[in-house]
Amino acid sequence: MNKHFLSKATTGMALVLMAGCYSSQITKQEEAVQSGWTSSRQPLPMEQRKKIAVLEFDDQTDYGSGRIGRSAASVLTTYLDRSGQFALYEREKLHRIIAEQQPAATSAVNAETAAIAGKKAGLDFVVIGTVSSFGYHTVRNQALFFGSKVRQMAEATVDVRLVEVATGRIIVSESGRGVAEDASSKVLGFGASSGYDETMAANALRAAISKFVDKLIDQSLDNK
Repeated sequence: MNKHFLSKATTGMALVLMAGCYSSQITKQEEAVQSGWTSSRQPLPMEQRKKIAVLEFDDQTDYGSGRIGRSAASVLTTYLDRSGQFALYEREKLHRIIAEQQPAATSAVNAETAAIAGKKAGLDFVVIGTVSSFGYHTVRNQALFFGSKVRQMAEATVDVRLVEVATGRIIVSESGRGVAEDASSKVLGFGASSGYDETMAANALRAAISKFVDKLIDQSLDNK
């Protein structure tokens, strides 16, 4: 009887471990899909595309020495390129122009400075933005069978402004909040233990930026 009981218990634990790992993989796949953005627009010919650049976002989160701001700018650049409506200008080149006209400039650039640099680069629009908040936390819930369930959440808030280079006006000002989740199981001290996942940070930024990217594109295309 004891051997039979141990065999059942061992089998049960193995099944829980397998289910935990499998559910974690499925959750990560679903998060990656949900936090992405795709365009339904028909790509424009290159000669009809407006010229735009996305400057590095100001990072107000005190996390990663500006890494979150760079990541947010890269996400938005990818989405604008994916839309097929713009000719993207490298932000590093635009930052060099800004540094030449304002050597003491920090990563936080105002609309006037962005417009002046954009004119020198021959652009139509410059996007400036801020990651105003970012954080993550882990919630552990006791499970019914030999272990616990771990949920990790990353949250980000991104503010963006679209500057019309010709006039220096801010024609779009939007904000988006994104959340990414991951779940894993930990059984009796073994299994998938949840630690900080940088992919989750990127997914939270994608989710936040996805909230306003369509409006930003529409407003820039409608602005004649």
